[in-house]
Amino acid sequence: MRAAAMVVGAALLAGACVSSEVATIGPHRAARPEGCPVEIFPATTPPYPVVQVASARAKCHFTAGRNACLDELRKQACAAGADTVFAFQEGLWGEYTVIAATLAARSGERPARSAPAKQPAAGAAAEEGGCSPICSPGFACQAGACVPQCNPPCEAGTVCSRKRVCEPAGEKLEPAKATGTSL
Repeated sequence: MRAAAMVVGAALLAGACVSSEVATIGPHRAARPEGCPVEIFPATTPPYPVVQVASARAKCHFTAGRNACLDELRKQACAAGADTVFAFQEGLWGEYTVIAATLAARSGERPARSAPAKQPAAGAAAEEGGCSPICSPGFACQAGACVPQCNPPCEAGTVCSRKRVCEPAGEKLEPAKATGTSL
C-alpha cells in the first residue's frame, strides 16, 4: 500500500512540475483543437513560409523529462493557433530543463522566386553599423550586435534574455549539456 502511494505521489509530482509561459508576438489566431498536429524544428527555421504567433518557454522538472517540455510546447502551439514550433534555446536551471521556442503558423504564401540577392562584402554590414549575418526574428541589430527584443518590454528589475523572455536581473540559465540524442 505504501509503495502504491509513493508511485501515485511521484506521478502527481512529475505532472505538476511542468510549466510554461507564452507571449504573443504576432497576429492573434483562433486556437486549434487540443492535440493538433505540430511540426517541430529544434535547430532551424521551417522550410515553408510562416507567420510568427508567439514565443513560448516550457520548464520541466527532471522527473518529468525533456519530452514533457516538448509536449507542453505542442500544447501551447495548438492553444495559440500555431502549427509549428522552431528555433529552440535550451538550458538547465537547477533541476529543471527549460526550452524556449517560437510558435508559428503556415502563412499559405509561396516563397517568392526571384533572382538571388547580391551578398554584400563580409565587412560591409559591420562598417555600416549593421549585423552580419542578419539578426534572427525577435532580435534587433544595435551597434553591430543582435540584441533580444521582448514583447511586451520587460518591467523594472528584469532583463530580456536571449530567449526573448523577461527574467529577473542577474538570473542566469546554465547552457544545456549535449546528450547525443535528438527528437
